[in-house]
Amino acid sequence: MANEPSPKPAPSAFPRWGAIALPASALWGTVLGLFIGAYFGNLAIGAAIGAGLGIGIGLTLFAAAIVIASVRAGV
Repeated sequence: MANEPSPKPAPSAFPRWGAIALPASALWGTVLGLFIGAYFGNLAIGAAIGAGLGIGIGLTLFAAAIVIASVRAGV
């Protein structure tokens, strides 16, 4: 009894890419929007549209990660 190894904690069912999907996509969307806005002559509108598209893509990836985590957990 005294020599039994302690049980390892169960690995997280939630994918790591799902956790970073929102901030990463918002950042990349803003940066790409700045470049597109610079090309068309208005940085602010380009950044706002890019951030909005990035957050939309990030939410889609986050939802996919939730589905994958629920399948792995057997819920």
